[in-house]
Amino acid sequence: MSKPLKLLIVGICIANFGFLPNGFSKTLPTAKASSFNQNNLISDDIFVNVDAMSVASIQSFLTSKGGFLKDFSENGRSAAQIIYDAAHGYGDGTGTINGIALNSSTGTVSPQIILVTLQKEQGLLTMPTRNDSSLNAAMGYGCPDGSSCNPSYTGFTKQVENGAWQLRYNYEAAFKDDSWRTTYYGSQTFASKPGSVGQTVGLDSYTVTFANAATASLYRYTPHVYNGNYNFYNLFNSYFVTYSHSFVRQNAYPTVGPGQSYNFVLVLKNTGSATWQQDQVNLGTDRSRDRIPAYTREGDGPSGWIKGNRIRFQEASVAPNENATFSFWMRNDGMSIGTYREYFRLVADGIQWMEDYGIYWDVSAVSTADTYRHSFINGSAYPTLSSGESYNLVVRVRNTGTATWQQDQVNLGTDRSRDRIPVFTREGNGPSGWIKGNRIRFQEASVAPGGTATYSFWIKNDGVSPGVYHEYFRLVADGITWMEDYGIYWDVTAI
Repeated sequence: MSKPLKLLIVGICIANFGFLPNGFSKTLPTAKASSFNQNNLISDDIFVNVDAMSVASIQSFLTSKGGFLKDFSENGRSAAQIIYDAAHGYGDGTGTINGIALNSSTGTVSPQIILVTLQKEQGLLTMPTRNDSSLNAAMGYGCPDGSSCNPSYTGFTKQVENGAWQLRYNYEAAFKDDSWRTTYYGSQTFASKPGSVGQTVGLDSYTVTFANAATASLYRYTPHVYNGNYNFYNLFNSYFVTYSHSFVRQNAYPTVGPGQSYNFVLVLKNTGSATWQQDQVNLGTDRSRDRIPAYTREGDGPSGWIKGNRIRFQEASVAPNENATFSFWMRNDGMSIGTYREYFRLVADGIQWMEDYGIYWDVSAVSTADTYRHSFINGSAYPTLSSGESYNLVVRVRNTGTATWQQDQVNLGTDRSRDRIPVFTREGNGPSGWIKGNRIRFQEASVAPGGTATYSFWIKNDGVSPGVYHEYFRLVADGITWMEDYGIYWDVTAI
């Protein structure tokens, strides 16, 4: 649905949204948190993590605070359910205005943000007995400084749903360009486009430069550093140990043939305040959540899996701002040929699923033949041979496939026509290199993917008629496949 235009007008006047009227006095806190940064109140990831709390964990949190909300319900839903639903974009938490669409797919903001706002605005989390005046202005939505609240938005459910919608709307607006914000917000623009130099504004005689969209949203909602966002910051950090992360790196997408394994490696940074413990913060399978992958969860080393849909990190624990390394194996045990997208997502088991960065690998299941690939590196010069003279031909190729080559299995075969017998005698002044009349072995014991194979072999002019002979060769995995045809040949001149 589309949000009615009046909502935008009301939203611009929401709790503490405008500048304080002249003559309005306030008392600023005398003590300041040493870690408080007025330019960066909270990370974007934490702000919009709508899955940060379940209904049960919200209820447990309300109970721990001892306020009357733990027993409160409205229209058949508990306070915990109302908060959860608002975070997930239900009721008045959905709607479209000015091209910003919010719904149950996008959600609004984290339940943690809603809970802290309820306490910041009206102290509802710790209020021991029911107070209807506080309930009617629970999120301060439609309640501008110095005037009464808009009666259209009174009541706990309306306050929570509309307040959550406004916070996410502000967040999305921060990603718009300056001309867009000026059009819709006029001169009082409290949004800054992340990734650019933040807008600098004066609030409560303090200068604020927004570091991210979440901070811009909070100042649009309450444009005060103290008696506003300082209180939000303190409440949030006293209430919640946060589980959050950022992406660092992962290794390449693999190609795996039947029976082959691949070691997946992913590095993530702990950007929350909680220290991660091994086997408690794990990499979970995703899309769908907790699915069992099509590939077998094992390989050539410790599998990394602790069960069918969980992978442990390698470190004993990971403190805030440290990296966690997930190293795990999967094997192709007869998969149908095709590309499989394997999604993963970080989870603090029993607490919350963390941000969804869409972490995945496209894993290509191929035939055994497709695991044998190579590229040409170099070869020796074209020879001229008198009768009775020998020459050592050398060619080097790189294993660009995923199979390890074994000696006498991956060979250099004669070509054009395939498996022909050359006109020159297959011998010389050293080990001939030939294992039969149309096959040459490489010198190494085996050649792993990325390694180089060296084929060194001799030919001899045993009375060949004078002329130039094109001696073609091609790599073959005997019993499996002939590999790419790079036209490897020597022009051998017999004189």
